[in-house]
Amino acid sequence: MEKKAYLLFSGGLDSILAAKLLKRMGFKVTGVHVTSPFFERDTEALKELAEKLGIELKVVEAGEDYLEMLKSPVYGYGKNINPCIDCKAYMLGKLKEIAENGAVIATGEVLGQRPMSQHLQAFRQIEKLSGLKGKVLRPLSGKLLPPTVYEEEGLIKREEMLDLKGRSRKRYPEILKELEVNLENLPTPAGGCLLTEPSYAKKVKDLMEHGELNWENVKLLKLGRHFRIGECKLIVGRNREENRRIEELAGREDFLLTVPGIPSPTALLKCRGEPDPKVLRTAAAIVARYSDAKEMDRVSVSVKRDGKLIKSLEVKPLFEVEKFSVTA
Repeated sequence: MEKKAYLLFSGGLDSILAAKLLKRMGFKVTGVHVTSPFFERDTEALKELAEKLGIELKVVEAGEDYLEMLKSPVYGYGKNINPCIDCKAYMLGKLKEIAENGAVIATGEVLGQRPMSQHLQAFRQIEKLSGLKGKVLRPLSGKLLPPTVYEEEGLIKREEMLDLKGRSRKRYPEILKELEVNLENLPTPAGGCLLTEPSYAKKVKDLMEHGELNWENVKLLKLGRHFRIGECKLIVGRNREENRRIEELAGREDFLLTVPGIPSPTALLKCRGEPDPKVLRTAAAIVARYSDAKEMDRVSVSVKRDGKLIKSLEVKPLFEVEKFSVTA
């Protein structure tokens, strides 16, 4: 009977080693990659990598349930708004939904590598939250961890696993050679979760505080400068590419502001209902401040909705923008 393993696969070096180790143990490996705007990776590159490793790859998008978890994680946040323990449990929950009965569930986690989510207590919390107590194999540190059900059932032998611990990578060249990993441009450790970045975390908290946390709004967080004007949100593009993306992501009820005839940002104003005229003028003044017309005493700013010009506002560029900045 074929042995099967489902591995949380980030595409980083640890998950590559875990995949190779599981294959050496005789498992048919399926990598499961959970993606979201918070931790995006190039899925095409991941598919190529999986093919080179000889494993299948399944890509799962985080759903609305991820955002619900983010609002109130059982085990709280890290330094910013990163719910590392709950996040890992969420990913394992998605993997469990995919995995076939009797298959091994595994990760490339290394004991002691990350302070919040990769210590023994965190491993236990993750397993409890995901409903996988004793059922998460961590083969890179398996010799240092309590036995899983797979070891107790004889599917895994302790001597087949590794005893990696901490952040040091001195042993990796030797392990790569032993596991016959022959890849050009080996990836760095996978990471890059935006929820760990202070300025990004402030923008996420702002969405939460105003009841606006949804994937549509999250997709805008990497773009532009962010301002909160009353109950409205203003996102001001910083370059041509951001201007293009902001325009693409604008909804039919959103407002787009520009300074016509002069190099300027494209700005998106999102409001619930009709904005107060003062809010619209403040938004226009901020857009004027970031345009090439910022030294002029009065600037004409066009306001469009659903592709139609609805008004032009004559405003004085506003330089005191810090009080409106979400990240200030």
